[in-house]
Amino acid sequence: MSLVVRLEGSDDRATAVEVERLAFGSDEEPAIVEVVRDLEGSFAIVAEEDERVVGHVQFSRARVGETPVVALGPIGVRPDRQGRGIGSRLVRSGLEEAARRGEPAVILLGDPAWYPRFGFEPALTYGLRNPFAGMGEGDFVIAEEDFMLAPLDERARSLEGLVRWHPAFGQPVG
Repeated sequence: MSLVVRLEGSDDRATAVEVERLAFGSDEEPAIVEVVRDLEGSFAIVAEEDERVVGHVQFSRARVGETPVVALGPIGVRPDRQGRGIGSRLVRSGLEEAARRGEPAVILLGDPAWYPRFGFEPALTYGLRNPFAGMGEGDFVIAEEDFMLAPLDERARSLEGLVRWHPAFGQPVG
């Protein structure tokens, strides 16, 4: 099976949402995709095997202070296709597309053991604070180090101010 990683097309939309649902076992991530996918600055990448979408990553407009950046997430791979490098290919392709579009940086909340291989660094390195830190349910609590940034050009070094994701992500106010 050959893997094709490309921009999401209109024919991929329903399948991409289903991939997110299967990957997370939840309706929360698909709902985020549905809200942000058509907004200015948003784009998505899909991974396709044998003409079947098996992975999806959504990027959407976010801001650091007054500077527009893009946020990565959600990212999902069909459970039967996980552990095969598909997620890595989606992240790399998405970063390349964001750079091609002239974005200064990509931000995300994610596993600090996984994302640094793609150039993500702790956002604290840039003096940026995680607006989601301390939020969570049960044993899962979002930590400061879960907030990371991948610089795409020199403008990333001068980012400052309040970090804002789209409201669909449930960011606390303030």
